[in-house]
Amino acid sequence: VGAGFLVDVVTAASADVVATASPKWTDVRYVPTLDGKFKVDDVTVSLGGGASIENDYIAGSGSIGMAIDLSQKTITPSFSYGFGYDIAGRVGTPYSVYALHLQRHALTAAVSFVVNKSTIFVPSVSAVLELGDQEKPYRYLPTVLPGTEIPNGASKDEVDLLRTSVRLAENSPDVRQRYAAAGLLAHRFGQATLRLEERLYGDSWFLLASTTDFLLPIDATTEFRIWPHARFHVQKGVSFWNRAYEITTDPAGNLLTGPQLRVGDRELGPLIAATLGVGFRAGSDTFGVSIATDAIYTRFLDQLFIQDRIAGFGGVTLDAKVE
Repeated sequence: VGAGFLVDVVTAASADVVATASPKWTDVRYVPTLDGKFKVDDVTVSLGGGASIENDYIAGSGSIGMAIDLSQKTITPSFSYGFGYDIAGRVGTPYSVYALHLQRHALTAAVSFVVNKSTIFVPSVSAVLELGDQEKPYRYLPTVLPGTEIPNGASKDEVDLLRTSVRLAENSPDVRQRYAAAGLLAHRFGQATLRLEERLYGDSWFLLASTTDFLLPIDATTEFRIWPHARFHVQKGVSFWNRAYEITTDPAGNLLTGPQLRVGDRELGPLIAATLGVGFRAGSDTFGVSIATDAIYTRFLDQLFIQDRIAGFGGVTLDAKVE
């Protein structure tokens, strides 16, 4: 049985403050989790649940999984199902007045192969069905007249010169089907373990992506382990993605026609991202402390207001084993 409680302090991204003229804000997110598993002969059953609570967002999730040891534990197929329900609102507005609802069903199947005493290989496939509203409650999109050319990464001042006075709220499809296939290869040699993972992704919005992850834990001593980490991600945007959405207006500037589907989330557009990092763990088998840090560079290929983003991630973990 395991339990966790995470507290996040989130602030507004500077790019969003500039792009949407939104005020700076700080919010606190609470994430309790609970999980457990039990084993009967060669079958392991796992259960899990969690929540995420913010001032304008509530989410709950649960999962059940099963793994079966076969062929003297050298082949282990596993299956899991997860369900999630999200409610997004606006600060100061009751959910009974304004709320966006989204439910999520996820199926995952994987098989772990012990190739030899030094190598394992784990292929997996997953499918997720999302039903409901995925629009962002606070996001409004700038619009332009047909034929207007706006360069990638155009500044706020450049956009203001070319945009119309009409701002459109997001409107995305109410159904999204997500599919992914992945393969994990881990090989132990000497004092190091090579871990390579490749994931291919596609969905019914025609977003296609590839993610490659590399990790190399090295046992410098029996009580000190260090690892370099690298990741590369590339993706094509959804089929209805546009840098700036075109509309038509009447002589007074009022909206006549506009695109039915429209989104402004940068993660739905075309991009590439590269991650480099390092981490270490010091301690024994029963107690240790780990520190990891990553630097992430993202290049947005078809976006207003921003072309590049540099992000940093750091974490400290204490682990203990109690018999």
